[in-house]
Amino acid sequence: MEKRKTAKIASGLLLASALTLGACSNSTNGGNASSAPASQSAGENNGAVSSVTGPLGKYDPPIEVTTVRAVNQAFKYDEGKSIDNNIWTDIFKDQYGINVKNLWVVDESQYRQKLNISIASGDIPDFMMVNKEELLRLSEEDQLEDLTTLLDQYGSDYLKELLNQDNGTALKAATYEGKLLGIPQMQVNGGVSTAEMIYLRYDWLKNLNLPEPKTIDDVIQIATAFVKDDPDRNGKNDTYGLGLNKDLFQAHGTVKGFFNGFNAYPDVWLKDDSGNLVYGSIQPEMKLALEKLSELYKAGIIDREFTVKDWNKIAEDIAAGRLGLAYGTVSDGGHIHKVNKDNNPDAEWKVYPIVSPDGSPVQPQLNDTANNFFVVKKGVKHPEAMIQLANIYLEHYYLTNYAPDPNPFISRDNGIFPGKYHPVLIDPLNVNLDAFRLVQDALAKNDGSQLGFPASVHYDRLTKYAAGDKEMWFSTIVFGAEGSYSVIDQYDRNGVGIYNAFQGAATPTMSEKMASLKKYQDETFTKIIMGESPITEFDKFASEWKKLGGDQITEEVNERK
Repeated sequence: MEKRKTAKIASGLLLASALTLGACSNSTNGGNASSAPASQSAGENNGAVSSVTGPLGKYDPPIEVTTVRAVNQAFKYDEGKSIDNNIWTDIFKDQYGINVKNLWVVDESQYRQKLNISIASGDIPDFMMVNKEELLRLSEEDQLEDLTTLLDQYGSDYLKELLNQDNGTALKAATYEGKLLGIPQMQVNGGVSTAEMIYLRYDWLKNLNLPEPKTIDDVIQIATAFVKDDPDRNGKNDTYGLGLNKDLFQAHGTVKGFFNGFNAYPDVWLKDDSGNLVYGSIQPEMKLALEKLSELYKAGIIDREFTVKDWNKIAEDIAAGRLGLAYGTVSDGGHIHKVNKDNNPDAEWKVYPIVSPDGSPVQPQLNDTANNFFVVKKGVKHPEAMIQLANIYLEHYYLTNYAPDPNPFISRDNGIFPGKYHPVLIDPLNVNLDAFRLVQDALAKNDGSQLGFPASVHYDRLTKYAAGDKEMWFSTIVFGAEGSYSVIDQYDRNGVGIYNAFQGAATPTMSEKMASLKKYQDETFTKIIMGESPITEFDKFASEWKKLGGDQITEEVNERK
């Protein structure tokens, strides 16, 4: 990874239709060698305690730790292998002296129900994966080990680096009353890679001799011209301006990025000047963005039928050449705009950062970096073992100190990577961003021979496209020098991006009333955009939101901040 001098990117992501990636790399250990000293004893069976004094040491005699697992029942193992006997369990036992015992294993769809039964009965394993609500419940019942000093002592340098890629946001979500009660399962390609951007038909822009978007006024000018000035030059009034889907704040055709340009942040909590948490959806900046969207709808710049169109319908409009401007996310070009390019090889698309009214940099809204956490039952004999397992995963899955060449972890088992069999999965946030940077460097040198997986795949696709293989366009719109990851790269280098300031589990009133408040919000915003309600309706909404439970929720989240 870029922050590690010799590490090369490895891992996987599903980029919608054609970018399924796996893992492995070549790297130095970065100070986390398995030769970390291990204290030995006569054996736990004789009353002695087996232990290690730092990351990646070996327990001698071996220890046993218990867990519970959620699996995809479609997984197929090699002959003679299973969830209890596979490449990982062999590494645990042979190289680190850890036997992992699964108390129960269920399909992913049944995991939450089974886990909550175990929690209710008090019959929980040594370590397990929980969500925010389960973490809070176990914390309140004082059933979890404090991992604060354990992470400091046993976490590898690489693990600690990954857990701080979001400036500690996920770690904060796992901290209650000053105690770190869980290790976040970081989202692969989360963080800054979830920021929105503008997708634009560049050939239409050139046809109309318009400037590239640098301000909100530029976006409005482009959207207006795309409706009124026949951007595709077919002599018909058959194109839309700004794409908008009925769900407003998710998927392609979202307006979240548009709102962010006005410093408006829907559906998240923000810190005010006093350090208190306030809800973004009721702040006055939202009103400014809504008013502008209402003006665009009235002028016919937004499709009159957007309220019945989900993102799939937006994709159909793009494929058919009816829409050339919308906000979206990093993977959209690889599957949505690809269809348009297949239908019309002359179509040109470019991506741009979201913009503000005055052209100043925008803080894009980012998704949470972790929703699940690995926790340890209070009082277990080896509370550090879960952290050691996380170290092992990163060492063998992302670094290659112990893995043979070729690394076995990039082999596929019915399309499922062996990493999925590991009980403690913690991945880098920005796998594909790092791959993008490596690829651009290799392209500049015209030499991809030293690239690891998955950067090597992207390099191969981009060089094929440059050589004339138009089937590879889907890769260049994402990983090309001006592709969507170039926008993410720009965000990251500029240090922009805003996370939800409240990372904890839903509060009692939030659990009871937030869904209805969200429905009320989106209905109100939609009516304002369509002109069915005046812009002053926003003020009424903000007031009613507070009365209908919002004030109580605000009080509760501030008690937990």
